[in-house]
Amino acid sequence: RTMLSSAANSASRAVGRRTGGLIRTAFIGCADAAPPAVAAPALASRYQPDATTSQSTARRNMTVLSKQSAEEYKKLNFSERAKKTGRPVSPHVAIYAFPIGALTSIVNRVTGCALSVGAAGLGAAELLGGSGTALDLMSTLGAQGGVVAAGAKFGVAFPVVYHYLGGLRHLAWDRMPDLLLTNADVDKASYALAGSSVLISLGLVLV
Repeated sequence: RTMLSSAANSASRAVGRRTGGLIRTAFIGCADAAPPAVAAPALASRYQPDATTSQSTARRNMTVLSKQSAEEYKKLNFSERAKKTGRPVSPHVAIYAFPIGALTSIVNRVTGCALSVGAAGLGAAELLGGSGTALDLMSTLGAQGGVVAAGAKFGVAFPVVYHYLGGLRHLAWDRMPDLLLTNADVDKASYALAGSSVLISLGLVLV
């Protein structure tokens, strides 16, 4: 019995040493093993900088203007700055070919402004120079004769006639837009307005 118990104890100690060694080996092996790299590609793609973005991003140095150059730049007007920098205005008014309807509409506004300025000038002359000053001015211009008198008469007659006939044209357009506001009819009315205004004004000059 003593021999059997001692043999059993020896066997159990041997088994214990062998089992402990296996456990320690397994533990050390797990500790030394590299962690799984399942999420490595995802993390790498998430935190890796975009190479294309960093390469395609253009960088330029800051332009520092001196006080002298800034003062010289202020002295240039718009046309000179555009010519110096090579950046002209585009598109420009000069590249457009205005139709006859647009031209006659612009002239209608110009004649309206001319009439307003002329009426204000005659009124100011009466207020500042006394009663009859505007009449004396007209008589003086008429007495010059020739080109001066004819030019003065035409300068007064044409704005009055043109603006009056232009108002009648717009009144007809407002009353009958479906009948008169077509491209062909607008061109015809515009030529008629310009021609009749010139003829009537010349007739008044000869009176």
